[in-house]
Amino acid sequence: MIRIRIFDRFETVGNYPALYIDDIDTLVLSDFHLGMESLLADSGVYMPKFQLEELKEELDDICKDKEPGRLVICGDVKHEFSEASRGEREEVKELVEFLSGRVEEIFLVKGNHDNYLIYPVEDYDNVRLETHFLIDNILFIHGDSEDVLEGKEFDFLVMGHEHPAVTLEDEIGVSEKIPCFLYGENESEEKIIVLPAFSKLAEGSRVNITDEELASPVLSEVVDVGSMRAIGVDREAGLFHFPELKELSLD
Repeated sequence: MIRIRIFDRFETVGNYPALYIDDIDTLVLSDFHLGMESLLADSGVYMPKFQLEELKEELDDICKDKEPGRLVICGDVKHEFSEASRGEREEVKELVEFLSGRVEEIFLVKGNHDNYLIYPVEDYDNVRLETHFLIDNILFIHGDSEDVLEGKEFDFLVMGHEHPAVTLEDEIGVSEKIPCFLYGENESEEKIIVLPAFSKLAEGSRVNITDEELASPVLSEVVDVGSMRAIGVDREAGLFHFPELKELSLD
């Protein structure tokens, strides 16, 4: 599998929106949004359910490659904001059961979509659900609230929520949106990584269009987003290095 290192400590995993941290044997993903097909169907948009099965196939591929001892998911395991539906609970349980056979520990960061997530995971002794995790100077958060940063000391901040994507245009105005990792440093030399959504159905935020408001209040608080760099990730085409976002601005 292709690997690109970020800050020397993190590495990409193949063509997947996933990171592996070898010194703490930890795989990091974000934003699965399980149950999105059902929600779309309820709104009148029919879509066959495929996300969970494809997710399991890809996670199996990743886990066979890295054999991680720990998995951290940086929020939004499920999609519905309110209490999980029966189908959503079953999907989460099926996913946790699947992962429990491949990793020793599962750390779930509670995202803004993860209300009532405790119920489908409470029977698993190897699953922890918290608003954040601080592991070996790496702070894992979702990114929907800056309150979680108060009083925390860390060298690295890893988050989801934003679903970052770089939008590119050709000479005739045809645009393409590519999910991406974002990474950069703030004035205190704390290093920040924003994960792309693992879900193929989650719409990406166009982070190189400066007049669009970011989804995460954390980013504007901790780093100059224009100075961050991007690594595009496409499951078919591979990985792409991009310069600082301010050099990719379409405005």
